[in-house]
Amino acid sequence: MKYKQSLKVLVVEDNLIDRRILESMLLESSDSTSLLKSSDSLAGALQLLSQYTFDIVILDLNLPDSRGEETLLKLTKKYPSVAVVINTGAYEDEVGLETLSFGAQDFLVKGKYNSYILNKALHYAVERKRVESELVNAYRKLKDAQTQLVQTEKMKVVGGLASGVAHEVKNPLATILYGITYLSKSFSEMDANVDSVIENMKQAINRANDIVTDLLNFASLASLEKKKENLSVVIEKSLSLVRHEFSRNHISVIKKIEKALPEIMVDKNRIEQVIINLILNAVHAMPEGGDLTIGAYSRTLSEDLEDMPQLRRDEFKPGENIVILTVEDGGCGIPADKISQIFDPFFTTRRSDGGVGLGLSVSKNIMDIHDGCIFVENKRDGGVRATLIFKVESAKGGVSNEQEENLNCR
Repeated sequence: MKYKQSLKVLVVEDNLIDRRILESMLLESSDSTSLLKSSDSLAGALQLLSQYTFDIVILDLNLPDSRGEETLLKLTKKYPSVAVVINTGAYEDEVGLETLSFGAQDFLVKGKYNSYILNKALHYAVERKRVESELVNAYRKLKDAQTQLVQTEKMKVVGGLASGVAHEVKNPLATILYGITYLSKSFSEMDANVDSVIENMKQAINRANDIVTDLLNFASLASLEKKKENLSVVIEKSLSLVRHEFSRNHISVIKKIEKALPEIMVDKNRIEQVIINLILNAVHAMPEGGDLTIGAYSRTLSEDLEDMPQLRRDEFKPGENIVILTVEDGGCGIPADKISQIFDPFFTTRRSDGGVGLGLSVSKNIMDIHDGCIFVENKRDGGVRATLIFKVESAKGGVSNEQEENLNCR
């Protein structure tokens, strides 16, 4: 029987006779197999998978360095896109059936198949894997679209409300501030108590005005002026604008910025806004002082996006060039039950300190408009890592050396 596709097959079998039988059956038809490699251990199989692209693996579960279902789980975890057919021992049909629930596409029982059945099973397994992958991707896209739709509608409603409230509040605030300033100048002599009260009123009004400004930023992100920018320059400008916070809060800044980063198309002012927000969040997470690390580097996404699981395949493609910016702190981290809410409008863990909860919402909106990505995660060794990802229109140059600079602002 001729098949439209010749398969690239990896045989993983420690029994030499069984391995030779499989190889012989696969080579019986010259057009059924375009690549055939074999290994007698899981370690050897993983090594071959890193060197070649295979369509399918014929896998014996019991190998010298791995036994049972763990063999299958280890292989599929590292190479989830490859189809797997289990080669079980005689009278192990139940074992074969169980492997289907652990990620195998089919199973064969040793001694109970010929060349025709083997090749048919392999092509069936490859096709089943393709359909499974399409279903998983379709489901993921559906869930992402649903989440994005809910978030978009939420942002639209909140944004409209925020814009209306902000405009209604901003003018009265300006009038009150003008009146207080006028009254303070009208008193030729004020005692310390009156002076203190007026100053507190000014600070409260300015604080309210800042909140209104945040609301307006949240509600009006449609107009961007994108230009080609060097992210390292944007980072330096952002750091310079908040340098006083480092000195006041005993923060040491560690920079790990790749030289000659490829340029990205961004609105510089908006991205500065995002970076400053992440920096200030990191500073507030370390009230006793500590190290704040900001890094930037470029890379090419892997074929399976396994190195960046947070990215959605409908937005980022394998082989795409990206620039990554990270801001890390050494604070206590975000409670596990709260981390899924951090991008919700008005959610904050610093309400008692005056936090409004719009910083990350605005930052996410800005990154979305830039077709980028932002995610925040707790580090294993404590603290938080915030990551921004930007697309690069065209790669420029090779991999650059990393520059590290310590700025001790204690």
